Amino acid sequence: MVQPMADRLNLICFFHPSMKLPNSIAEINFKEHPFSIPLDATVMDLMEQVEEMVEGITRDCGEPVSFQIQVMWNTKNNKKALNPGDKVTEHFVTGDTFGIHGDMLAGPPTLPQIPEEQKMPVTILTGFLGAGKTTLLNYILEEQTEKKIAVIENEFGEVSIDDSLLMKEKIAMAEKIVVMDNGCMCCTIRSDLAEGLRSILKEVDNGAKLDQIIIETTGMADPVPIVRTFMTSEDITARLRLDGVITVADAKNILKRLDDEVEEGAVNEAYQQVAFCDKLLLNKLDLVTSEEAIKTKERLRDINAFAKIVPSVRGRVKISELSNLRAHDMTNFVNVEIEKEAALEEDHKDGGHGGHGGHGGHEGGHHGHGEGHDPNCTEDHGHAETNGNSGHGHGHSDEHGHVAKKQKSRHDSRVNSMALVREGELLPSKLSNFMQTMGQLPPERGTIFRIKGILAVKNHPFKHVFHAVMDVSDEADAEPWGKDEKRITKIVFIGKALDKAFIREHFDACFA
Repeated sequence: MVQPMADRLNLICFFHPSMKLPNSIAEINFKEHPFSIPLDATVMDLMEQVEEMVEGITRDCGEPVSFQIQVMWNTKNNKKALNPGDKVTEHFVTGDTFGIHGDMLAGPPTLPQIPEEQKMPVTILTGFLGAGKTTLLNYILEEQTEKKIAVIENEFGEVSIDDSLLMKEKIAMAEKIVVMDNGCMCCTIRSDLAEGLRSILKEVDNGAKLDQIIIETTGMADPVPIVRTFMTSEDITARLRLDGVITVADAKNILKRLDDEVEEGAVNEAYQQVAFCDKLLLNKLDLVTSEEAIKTKERLRDINAFAKIVPSVRGRVKISELSNLRAHDMTNFVNVEIEKEAALEEDHKDGGHGGHGGHGGHEGGHHGHGEGHDPNCTEDHGHAETNGNSGHGHGHSDEHGHVAKKQKSRHDSRVNSMALVREGELLPSKLSNFMQTMGQLPPERGTIFRIKGILAVKNHPFKHVFHAVMDVSDEADAEPWGKDEKRITKIVFIGKALDKAFIREHFDACFA
């Protein structure tokens, strides 16, 4: 018996025989490992100590359980269940044995802790029917022969993809193809996609060498449910990272698809594919005039102020444009001037034109906007190339009405985006209310599609990053604020019919 310490009790644990214990717990001789607990501890404290011990041991052994004790007693008197609020000294002396009974359920699996940049990247390749997705995928596979790429194919229809539909050279080049038929990539429930990804991970566990996964969706697929899968499936995101959504837009036909009328409440898939992507390939430029190409580009920019637009013919672009986007990697947000992703222009108080920003020198190897901005101002997006690349902004304060009025479709007639940039610290309680308000905007205030933010929260030493796609959000701490670094909050919204004044007012209310 362990000698008692003056200020502690040493007690032995006894599990009721009806409990089925994991092997890692059943093999312990608790007579040799008594629990030491302070004299002023309660019975509940003892319960929690045992629960923590059981959960810790099973977690370390790779068979985690969730354990909660409901009943505890002194084995000298097993007819009396103890009051959790009583002091342990009311019922025990050193050397006593306490009995326990409770619920022991299988816990969540222990997920690997892999840095985001080391996870296997997954690219979603989307675009309307005939836009050139398959041609682009073949080009990727041809150009990246040194990489092992797994492909998840999706066919919309009654019959799965077969050799006659799926190019034989693509089958030969792709390391693994998971075919999902009957339009399953279009449905809201994403268990089918999740299982496809898990099957690929099993191949890796069995020794397969893979560098990347590409999901080629049907032309009728809305990418939002696919993105939602990555934001809600912890076992998948523990090993895979969504690198980005690439949409192929047919320069000749995309405007027709965007203007397609759909039933009330239905989704215009072409619009969704443009609005939610991280990079746009303006493809088939050889089939349109320069004026038609400009008109198409401007329309795409109206819908999505975030995505970089890359010109292409037959999907031929620099291969570097198609990988390492890190568009959904929150740890990378602090390395990107997110408020410049949509080529911001200063929002003048008089409500007139923001003016055209001048082009400055090189910023991080790319042409950036030379005009700075007041960290206390809020700004609206113009139309320009994104991700810090060269471009120019129009900065019209009519929220793109000069284009929208010409469109017949109700889907994107009032698309706009905005950035809120302000020096100072957000009050945590007011920030919570702000995010709740943004997540529950009434229809007359607009619809928010996507949010990216780097937040300076009062009394919090780290840059806090926030990312939301429709109704799914994620947040995490990034790098710490520098000792002399100005604490500036930056939030970028993309949405439809956004009430900018309303959003800006509530944002400003978050600061002391």
